[in-house]
Order: sequence, then structure tokens, then C-alpha cells
Amino acid sequence: MHLYDFEVLRDGAVVAAKRAVGLPDTRAAWPEIVRLAKGVDQPGCKIRVLDESGRIVILTGVATVLRHAAVRAA
Repeated sequence: MHLYDFEVLRDGAVVAAKRAVGLPDTRAAWPEIVRLAKGVDQPGCKIRVLDESGRIVILTGVATVLRHAAVRAA
């Protein structure tokens, strides 16, 4: 199990975060990313996922996540 930090960014500033989420690997992060994206109501936001060493392992736009989630749900 690895720990990941999830951050919602707006203009480079962290506006929301979920820290120390235990996951088996980065693929398991996507459902949490979708949940975070659905809670964002500001345009232009990004979601950043950091591993235990502080390295960025995922960086994606909220709009992209929501579009992809809608396509998968259809």
C-alpha cells in the first residue's frame, strides 16, 4: 500500500486537498480523481496527485476528467 496526496489546483494554488490516501498503485487513484473533479465548480482547475516522496505522478485538468468520466458512463 502506498500513500498519495490529492490536490485541486486553481492558478497554481491548492484550493482543496485530500492527504495520505492509501492505494495499491496509481491506477487506483482515478476513482478518487473523478470524485474530486465532480466537487469542483470553478473553471480552469487541475488535479495533482503526489506520491510519498512528493513527486507528481498524475496531473490532469478537471474538465478532462469529467469528460472522460461522462464518456465511460455512457
